[in-house]
Amino acid sequence: MPASSSNIEIKKLREILRTFHEAQETANEKLFLQVWHPEARRFSFGSNNELYIFSTEDILINQFQGIKHAKQENPEYSISFFTKRIRNIDVDPDHLIASATVEWQMVSMGRAVGVHYTYYHFVKHNGNWVIVNVTDRGKSIQ
Repeated sequence: MPASSSNIEIKKLREILRTFHEAQETANEKLFLQVWHPEARRFSFGSNNELYIFSTEDILINQFQGIKHAKQENPEYSISFFTKRIRNIDVDPDHLIASATVEWQMVSMGRAVGVHYTYYHFVKHNGNWVIVNVTDRGKSIQ
């Protein structure tokens, strides 16, 4: 496929990443499920390098419900995910699978709480890109 076609796919993948972070910030389950394959998994490393594996249900129950609860307890509660740098986006020649390496920062209540290095894997499912795997390593800011 021509390079311009690859550029279009990269633009779509950047939008998926933006939507993914927006869904997390707002705990918007509908938005999240638009870009996340139902069988996808998130792999995260804790502060002592322990590995955690999260299903879609785990993310919706643990993360999204936690954000919703925090906002109910404190209407001023805020959490943001700022993309610091997209290191690369790689799309296969058939435009069916892709990956991205992203460095981003989490900010909660106006305070930076961590920097993350995340590997995203995508597939084109029913003509649309969806995330099928996320591997994340967060580091606290001291």
